[in-house]
Amino acid sequence: MDIQLITLSSYVKPPISEDRYNDWVLNGKKNYFYQYIIDRNNGSPTNASINNTYASLIYGRGLSFTNGNVGVNNFALLQTYLRPKELRKVIIDFQVFNEFAVQVIRKRGGGLSSIKHIPKQLVAPSIKNENGEIDSYWYCEDWSNTTKYKPQKFASFGTSRDAIEIYVGKPYRVGDEYFTSPDYLSGLQYAEMEEEISNLNISSIKNGLSAGYIINIPDGKSWTPEDKQKFKDKVKRKLTGSPNASDFILSFNGRDVEISITPFPVNKDIHKQWDFLTREAKNQIMTAHRVISPSLVGLSSASGFSSVADEMDMSEKQTMKRVIKPKQDFILESIEEIIAQYDINLNLYFLPLTEDEQEPVTTEDGVSENVEMSSDSYADEIISLGDDEVTDYDLIDEIEADDLSLTENTLNKFIHFAVNTPNFDKPRRTKSEQDTSLFKIRYRYAGNKNPEREFCRKMMAANKVYRAEDLNKEQKTAPNMGAKGSDTYNVFLYKGGVNCKHFFMREIYMKKGYKKISVNQARKLILELDPRDRKDARWQTNPKEVAQIAEKSNNYWSLDPNYRKK
Repeated sequence: MDIQLITLSSYVKPPISEDRYNDWVLNGKKNYFYQYIIDRNNGSPTNASINNTYASLIYGRGLSFTNGNVGVNNFALLQTYLRPKELRKVIIDFQVFNEFAVQVIRKRGGGLSSIKHIPKQLVAPSIKNENGEIDSYWYCEDWSNTTKYKPQKFASFGTSRDAIEIYVGKPYRVGDEYFTSPDYLSGLQYAEMEEEISNLNISSIKNGLSAGYIINIPDGKSWTPEDKQKFKDKVKRKLTGSPNASDFILSFNGRDVEISITPFPVNKDIHKQWDFLTREAKNQIMTAHRVISPSLVGLSSASGFSSVADEMDMSEKQTMKRVIKPKQDFILESIEEIIAQYDINLNLYFLPLTEDEQEPVTTEDGVSENVEMSSDSYADEIISLGDDEVTDYDLIDEIEADDLSLTENTLNKFIHFAVNTPNFDKPRRTKSEQDTSLFKIRYRYAGNKNPEREFCRKMMAANKVYRAEDLNKEQKTAPNMGAKGSDTYNVFLYKGGVNCKHFFMREIYMKKGYKKISVNQARKLILELDPRDRKDARWQTNPKEVAQIAEKSNNYWSLDPNYRKK
């Protein structure tokens, strides 16, 4: 009896394919290894969940920068060059393939026009030159059919003055010369296993939960080896693979045997085998991805945490620190490398996906610290209380000191406006307790023009004016801001918190339309009044902290709650 067992092939990473005639290198035959990775991402629920979660954590809430006001214009330019949707694609490719590709497109005049994502599976490097460098890349819509889809050659970034160059970002990996591999490479076989187990379960159900078949072929002994192989190939195409579930055995018999198909006995413990393989596949995939807690990627887990939310919060923090941060750093370094060629210098970072996560900043004195994201949102709340301008009034003075007596400078400006300003009769805006019948008193965030922390950057960029009562009130403290040991926070006193080099500049506005008078009349209006009666020319005194930056004399705002009482 001639019996042949048909088995499925095992996975082997394909070798790199160098084509010296065409001067390109492919990642496996016809660049197929990329498609294999894509299929494992699409077919394995665990692998897909982890990749999607990690990509979301990498992007967070998008890019930001730590260059202060000097970086605002450059960052605005970057937002036009590299759109968020293009950056998201870059991140997805990097997470799935551990490499990415972008087109760097120049304007006709030589400046940067845009940075656009290209699917990495469509890009192949040229063979290295005599210096061991990749000086060009090939782009093809379908590497399996280069006759129909002609590959196009582009210079590698920084090697030409062409209108379009290709930049490929890939971390160094031992043994990888032209291509890197996913950092979860060792888990790909288990991703395929999970996919096949899923298909096997469905197919077995459709096939009556059979474990396989013996197919008896009559008169098979007289077949030639070629005939047997052709028949075996036909049966294999029809019955093998996970869509058709079970293996089968072909038995080529004599004429006296009828065609028959005998199912293998079903192992009563087969479900235990499937359960074990399913768990093993998930565990090995998570190990390859360095998943700290299954709950983070939507999988249940047994832990000592009081709730799933607590476990997810803790695992997210650890994952951000140990897994996501290195990925973010590589992407940011790549972006900064590209834009630096066009004299755009930015210190970029990704805003965390979770708002109460800490973001890295550097204080004005160069000391690195973490500022909670809630201080960022607190800035938005403060900014919403301000005005872009004071309508119906003219700015006549700006005073840093806390002494609110009328200065000679203010007097001269008052006289100038009183004498030269035409009449206006417009409705007044909401008053402040510090306003008088002639003047409005407002405050503007001022000081260091290159702030590093997010709160100060936002306040400086908003450039709003505020009433004293909008600022001078105790509120629930924002972390790392205000006096140590206190559960309330006053932005009027402490501005951006510990080490903040900002203060509130007082601005004095005089009402437009004040009746036109002579210089002498203006002087008489103010100077001939008894100082105690100069209600319209003297203003309320603020606490000294309002006009102070954080410095040695105030312990850099690292205060105990009783500082004001000392």
